[in-house]
Amino acid sequence: MPVFSYRAMGADGKARNGQLTANSEAEAFARLRGENLSPFSLKLTQANAKPVGLTRFLPGARRMSEADVEALLGSLAILLRAGADIRTALNVLADDRPELKAVTQKILSGASVELSLSPLFTAADAHLGALIAAGEVRGDLPSGLEAAASVIATRRKIRQQLFEALSYPAFVFITAIAAILMILLVVVPAIAPLLTESEHEMPIYFQVIVWLSQALQASWLYLLAGLIAAVVAVVLGYVYGGLKRQIAGWLIDGPLGSIAAALVYGGYARSLGDMLSRGAGLAEGLRLCQRSVGNEVARERLETVALSVRQGRLVSEGLRSVKGLPRPIIKLAEVGETSGALGQMLARAGEREEADALQKITRLSRLIGPLLIMALGAMIGLIMGGVLTALTDIGSIAGN
Repeated sequence: MPVFSYRAMGADGKARNGQLTANSEAEAFARLRGENLSPFSLKLTQANAKPVGLTRFLPGARRMSEADVEALLGSLAILLRAGADIRTALNVLADDRPELKAVTQKILSGASVELSLSPLFTAADAHLGALIAAGEVRGDLPSGLEAAASVIATRRKIRQQLFEALSYPAFVFITAIAAILMILLVVVPAIAPLLTESEHEMPIYFQVIVWLSQALQASWLYLLAGLIAAVVAVVLGYVYGGLKRQIAGWLIDGPLGSIAAALVYGGYARSLGDMLSRGAGLAEGLRLCQRSVGNEVARERLETVALSVRQGRLVSEGLRSVKGLPRPIIKLAEVGETSGALGQMLARAGEREEADALQKITRLSRLIGPLLIMALGAMIGLIMGGVLTALTDIGSIAGN
């Protein structure tokens, strides 16, 4: 069990130092409070330098990772529910992290928790601060922190599922390309001289294979340079040119647009629904959730929703004017407006769209994998068939 060292103030006003064992900071904090001690420092001992549970943060990182921020928000919520105030909870979790020390200093200077934590979020995560602010205004800060942590956890889960779904087809493709290159660059050059020296005319299909092998050997440096130049051009075009916008438009309007739109607009609906359910204002929620959308084209299309609301129209009317937005989101938004549960209905609609999109991606990846294996296997089979035929000819010539 991890060992924590602590500094605390006793009921008599005297400082106390010591150590105790607990499964987490929250458990250690609760035990100290049960002994009428008010801890203002709580950290793992050097012997337990590898933290467990909610306490594991990357040391020395200049910006906290998404997983670290999620763990921090969850830990803060647990400590607050255990009876700690926000300053004490941050001091408990600081553990020489300059980011958290800066947050504590802002709170001591009178800033709100949402404003103090905002430097930990990226520009696309501004809506997380609104969730925290909504909880702070209601007097239930732990629920706001838990809501923000839940949004991050859901997003990380979606990314993990996407990675798992697409990793198998990518692995099949890379493996097959590597096998083809190995045959053309190693096997074919070793066999071709044997047929040339035998003065036996090579089969036409093997001549094509040899020609591909020789062309690849002669121009591999140029091909590599061209590939690097193409990658650099794509990166520069994506960062500084209009390629990013073109890709964004192709994603939601192209052949796989229904899947991409479900993920993009589903995430928007889920985030907006969470904010409204937690007590955030509609205008602020629309603005922040629109900023959180990563797809540039979709973000611009969602501007009509905020404009429609400012003109006194319903949210569902604004959503209906967004090109490519899944119809179930609009239908559930209408139900939510009728029943007075717009936030819950939007969150449910977003979750359903994201889940359906992930299921489609999983099914598609299961289909693409075998198709890639068949297509690339056929290519490898043709090449190896030519090589084995050439070897058979060499054996026949040697036998004669």
